[in-house]
Amino acid sequence: MSIHLLWTSADSLIVAFALAFIVPQRHVLPLILMFGACDALGSALGVTMQVAGGLAAILLIACGASLVVRYPIAQRLLNAPGWFYVLPPLLAIDNLVSPTPDAPAVAALSSAIMAGLGFACGSVVSRGWRAGLRDVRPLAAACLIAAGSLLAYGA
Repeated sequence: MSIHLLWTSADSLIVAFALAFIVPQRHVLPLILMFGACDALGSALGVTMQVAGGLAAILLIACGASLVVRYPIAQRLLNAPGWFYVLPPLLAIDNLVSPTPDAPAVAALSSAIMAGLGFACGSVVSRGWRAGLRDVRPLAAACLIAAGSLLAYGA
């Protein structure tokens, strides 16, 4: 497994950590599988198109920023059912635009493990801090901005 593959899977870890605060528990396993499948597909297709990586980074950072400043669109987005299922394909753009020498199955496994770790860590932090945090949106927003920044740096 290459460092490049770990780098392209780190966004799944960060976003899964953020989603652990706001996604119902029944969506965790499907999202973990979707993170892995989308990264595998992105690695399998592997085209070089640097603009797409930058666009995905901008969208993630914009989503995080809208949560921080509490734009009405962010409220509608959070209330829409299934909005979080858009994130795995969005995060697979880095695998698509930056082909890796590793097999797509390895990319799927790496991304799924990172997403599972992110959800697990987010769940532990959420349980520990739930009494003290009235609004977890700023923490989720910071994680989305971090994932977008990571994607922008890699693009």
